[in-house]
Amino acid sequence: MELGSDAAGTWLWMPQGTVAETPSGPYNAIPGLRVIPVGKMWSAYFVPSSPVGQRPASVYVDIGTAIRRDGDVFEFVDLDLDLEQGDAGPVTVLDREEFLERSQAWSYPPELVVAAEEACASVVAALSDGIAPFDGSYVSWWQLVS
Repeated sequence: MELGSDAAGTWLWMPQGTVAETPSGPYNAIPGLRVIPVGKMWSAYFVPSSPVGQRPASVYVDIGTAIRRDGDVFEFVDLDLDLEQGDAGPVTVLDREEFLERSQAWSYPPELVVAAEEACASVVAALSDGIAPFDGSYVSWWQLVS
């Protein structure tokens, strides 16, 4: 469910029962708030604590190709490089080895690998430094669904 947009991007609420589509098939998404930034190679998913509207239990970031929108559908290629931050703790980069293995096995263009690594580094910095949308600004979007 699209909530609206701000300088960070388009905000979506994914309630219980939301089905997400992937090439390997559909799955039921964990309820949460997703921001899709314009022109970036990532999207962030805020998994709420209870009650909704407080600091997220975790933030999960997918690194992928730039996200394209076609009507109500957002599409991108997930590059397997992910980040996670739980309860404002340290930022963890996930699946770096898988990303590097696939980039070689599937012959990713070198500029794509560099761009993905740069996107990852910029999100690590934004999460660590509390830069939007990781600065608490997501709370106003949660208030629309709580």
